[in-house]
Amino acid sequence: MGRITTVVEDLVFGEVTITLDSAEGSVEVNGDRLPRTTLRRDPGKEPTSWPPIGTSDPNALTLTIDGMGGPPPLSRGYVNRRTYTVRFPDGGRTYRLVPHDVTQSYLIRDKVRLGKLLVSPGGGRVAPAKWWSSSKVLPVEAALGYALAVALGTGGKRSEGGSGGSAGETVLEILSFWP
Repeated sequence: MGRITTVVEDLVFGEVTITLDSAEGSVEVNGDRLPRTTLRRDPGKEPTSWPPIGTSDPNALTLTIDGMGGPPPLSRGYVNRRTYTVRFPDGGRTYRLVPHDVTQSYLIRDKVRLGKLLVSPGGGRVAPAKWWSSSKVLPVEAALGYALAVALGTGGKRSEGGSGGSAGETVLEILSFWP
């Protein structure tokens, strides 16, 4: 797909520039009020067709926030295949990107919903995140949310035959807040 740069006018953090390079396997997020955040696929890792960054293997990704980097404390979630968890042991924080519906995902800090993110399939169009003011979202959290959403995709498939309020979705919703 190549390199796509999108500028988003975030209502809380102002102008955010997001660059997805699916061929190289990288996502970079930066803005006046956000730290430069990069999630990069290791050069030796053979890319897959999904997600947009080319892999969801945490051992093949490097996360850099404001120049500080290393392998991200990223793991696939146990809720479903489209849930991703990032744990920062030093700060004691856990972040989850959890599907909300077919197209959107929640960014959750520990058990608090920070906001909702929407990225078109392939990462070409990014909507401004909807942050909950009561959650007191930090700039680094917003940058991490955008990077994860663009790199790994948002949304998830609804359960077969279920409408918006199926029992299965209720269980997934409850489990998304499980430690």
